[in-house]
Amino acid sequence: MDGVALMGMINFDLYPEIRDAGSLSSAMTEAADNVGLDLAGVRSQSEVGPGMISTAQVDSSRGKVLVWLDDSTRTFFVGIQEGRFVWAEGATDDLAALVAASVAWRDGMSVGEFAEDFPFMTLTRLAKAREAGDPVPAQWDWLLNSEIFADERPLVEAAHVEYRLRRLFPNLSHGTLRLSTNLGVQGSREIHIKPLDGGRYRVEDTSLSGSPFDAGSLMEAVAAAAEFLDRGPDLE
Repeated sequence: MDGVALMGMINFDLYPEIRDAGSLSSAMTEAADNVGLDLAGVRSQSEVGPGMISTAQVDSSRGKVLVWLDDSTRTFFVGIQEGRFVWAEGATDDLAALVAASVAWRDGMSVGEFAEDFPFMTLTRLAKAREAGDPVPAQWDWLLNSEIFADERPLVEAAHVEYRLRRLFPNLSHGTLRLSTNLGVQGSREIHIKPLDGGRYRVEDTSLSGSPFDAGSLMEAVAAAAEFLDRGPDLE
């Protein structure tokens, strides 16, 4: 491979281990072997194209450790993601540290210890609450009190009052309140409450075909969202 790789426009002179090993995943395997760690199962995020060389993935019971390269500086970017939930993010120029962090996460190190041992990784706001088993109250608290959601506050407050909706994991996306039955992971059932013009709202249950319902007020929308829970599949 040439010093400056055309694939992905990454300068592999910055990553001699990857240039010599042929791919990021192979380089991570070799780096782990060199220090007596087992990183069996590491693989590329892509089966074709530049990603075969410049990305890596380590699966775990708490999602995937995803690694990719910067194209102009020696930087390994890292994200630990479970569905749409992100546990931690970070970046390092140290391949050995990256490998050690990947092994530690895969083997179940607690999030607090992980952050201490690998300071280049930053836990996301809900990581500790999720590890404790119930990030739902923490997420509601954030949406109810953060100034960045001031415009959506009436919608969030109205939904939070309804106990059936309060049990769900809330998120805001382009003004729409998305209430998930499974912590927002990809493919989970969601109830959506979307503001429309003129004080109206559209309510939809992703598990029910033909469910969109236009409500004339916020309180009617909240009531419709709660009714969808009674009509759809069980939460458990």
